[in-house]
Amino acid sequence: MHSSLRRLLTPIPDPVLRRIMYRRRFGRWGNFKKPSRFTEFLTRRMLQDRSPEIAWTCDKRAMKDYAAERTPWINVPETLWHGTDLNELDLSTLPDHWVIKPNHRSKAVYMGDRSTTLADLRRVTKGWLRPYDRIAVGEWAYGQARRELIIEPRIGDGAPLRELNIFVFHGRFQILHTDLGRFRNNFAEVFYNRDWEPLDITNGGPRGAVEPRPEKFDEMVRAAETLGAGYDFMRVDLSTIDGEVWFGELTPYPSGGMDLFTPESVDLQLGAWWAGFDTLKEYPEELRGLTEEAPSLP
Repeated sequence: MHSSLRRLLTPIPDPVLRRIMYRRRFGRWGNFKKPSRFTEFLTRRMLQDRSPEIAWTCDKRAMKDYAAERTPWINVPETLWHGTDLNELDLSTLPDHWVIKPNHRSKAVYMGDRSTTLADLRRVTKGWLRPYDRIAVGEWAYGQARRELIIEPRIGDGAPLRELNIFVFHGRFQILHTDLGRFRNNFAEVFYNRDWEPLDITNGGPRGAVEPRPEKFDEMVRAAETLGAGYDFMRVDLSTIDGEVWFGELTPYPSGGMDLFTPESVDLQLGAWWAGFDTLKEYPEELRGLTEEAPSLP
């Protein structure tokens, strides 16, 4: 977000800004007081939830500590270094391949190796320690994360990770989408149900090819449900490479609540799960709003 735009938006209250953003994205006004859709529940969380349970969920180091404690049967990337001053970093202590990222924001990462210099890192990370732009549009928990840089080993020495973004509602895995080619030009995704059956769902991204069920998928389900327990909703991001399961991150605000699901009934089905209903058919008629059924969701 450009600094001038950020300054322009600062005086606008989050509820007003979010209402306008929602209307522009979905072509309708959202109901955030009595939500029925997933995107409305997410927006209500961003506007209202200031609980200690949510406060730490956008802090990458805190996430990893949580995962290491709760799910010791999966791998959690080690933190090799963290800090705010790159002059304190000794590059000679790092492995051949590693990654650097901000602890308090998403969609920023740099792959480093033995040829990387401190000058390279100063150039690449310029601006990374500023408050994350998402805070300006209501994603409160990012503002609670420690503003610092972290360095981790590069899992798989740069081989493409197969990422599973698992939607967990009230401690139960309900749906996932695969994320192959993240941070690359060939990004694609496919939605699957709990039985690894592909679903006819999109949310604005390109549709990828159906892939075989991952090794240790049951371990991934167990880990996701363990990490998502205690929340009405949490997206748990896990990766697999060479048959090993790795923790990615927790995502309390997927896409900032701006995912445009097709068909539209998916937004309602996810909302039904958030509200505690097993199926869309059980959702009260006054909340459903649509007669279209979700496509083969469990």
